[in-house]
Amino acid sequence: MSALIQWSLAVLAVLGAFFFAGITGSLATDMLGFWHIPGAGFLAAPAVVVTAYLAAPRRKALFSCGAFTVGAIAAWLLLEPSSYPESQRYGDLAYQPTHLPVVATYIGGIIGLAIVGILRLRPGTK
Repeated sequence: MSALIQWSLAVLAVLGAFFFAGITGSLATDMLGFWHIPGAGFLAAPAVVVTAYLAAPRRKALFSCGAFTVGAIAAWLLLEPSSYPESQRYGDLAYQPTHLPVVATYIGGIIGLAIVGILRLRPGTK
């Protein structure tokens, strides 16, 4: 299989992981009664970083760090500024500015990088 096809499939795998984990995280946190945006970011970020590592044909760590960087920039552009939603759970905080969604996404991404670091420590992997 050519390198172009391998890298194209890796990018498609990362995008698929982003959508699947983001939707799953959003639904799960909403069902638990919490604000769905931080939950979606918290689960999507490590899924993207770890999938990038596993799907890359070569330079796995570099590709996963690149996915983290692109995701961090995208999260900042999409989630800043955020405001708490209007609901009974958040009461007087409704419409107040918050950094919770972007911070949750960054924490998820850092957890993903930690998982990648653990995977790299396994014998027989680079």
